Formats: sequence, structure tokens, C-alpha cells
Amino acid sequence: MQAAATTVYLPSELRAKVARMADAQGRSASSVIVEAVRFRLGRQEQGIEPLSRRDIARLESRIDKVVRDGALIKETLLLFVRVWLEHNPPLEEHLEASAAASAAARFERFLDYIANSIDSGRSLAHFEPDAPQVEHVNGAAL
Repeated sequence: MQAAATTVYLPSELRAKVARMADAQGRSASSVIVEAVRFRLGRQEQGIEPLSRRDIARLESRIDKVVRDGALIKETLLLFVRVWLEHNPPLEEHLEASAAASAAARFERFLDYIANSIDSGRSLAHFEPDAPQVEHVNGAAL
């Protein structure tokens, strides 16, 4: 492919940015401009439009909401664990084995509950299992 000469007039602030970028990368200003034009035209050919300031602001707002929600979830979980630890005394030694078996079975049911709610597409807050099932380990209800 043979290069053809084209004169491009850039505003002074853009010309300065191109010159700084070219100097920093050890390239010519022309190669920086060619790369930028190829990138822009490639995005247009693929149907990818650059984001507007409004779109960027909307995305930033959504990200901020996700960060706030994550912080709220973290604080809620930490509060739950703190309250649970404050109000549940340690187990007596003779109950530890049956409590471990009970906890394992309940945890499996909990995982099934989560999987069912995700598969159904319903919120965990509104999901109700079909029928409560009571399991017994060593004579104790789980």
C-alpha cells in the first residue's frame, strides 16, 4: 500500500497533545494520527459508536450504585455475623458432632434453596420452598 500525502490542520491544543504522545512513544506525529484514524474508522465499521458524555455519566451512576449496594451488603453481613456471635453461646462438647452433622445438612439445603431461586429467576427475598422438610440426624431435627 502506497502512502499518499494529505495535509491535516489540527487545533493547536490537539497538535500539542499529538506531539507529546509521539515524543513519549518515540514515533512520528503522522503515525499517531494514522493510528487514531484507523481506530475510529474501525469502530464505525463494526457499528461501535463512541460513548456520549451522557452515556458515560449514566454508566458512572450505575457503577456508583453497585459500589454502594456492595458496601451495604458487606455491612449487613458483618452486622448479622456480629449479632449471631453475640447471641449464640458455644456448644457443649457432647453436642458438637451432632451439631456439625446438622449444620452440614442444613447448609446443603441452603445451597439447594439458592440454586432453585436462581434457576427460577425469582428473588431470594420472595422465594418460598415447596414444602418444609424436617430432617433428623441422631434423633435431632435439623
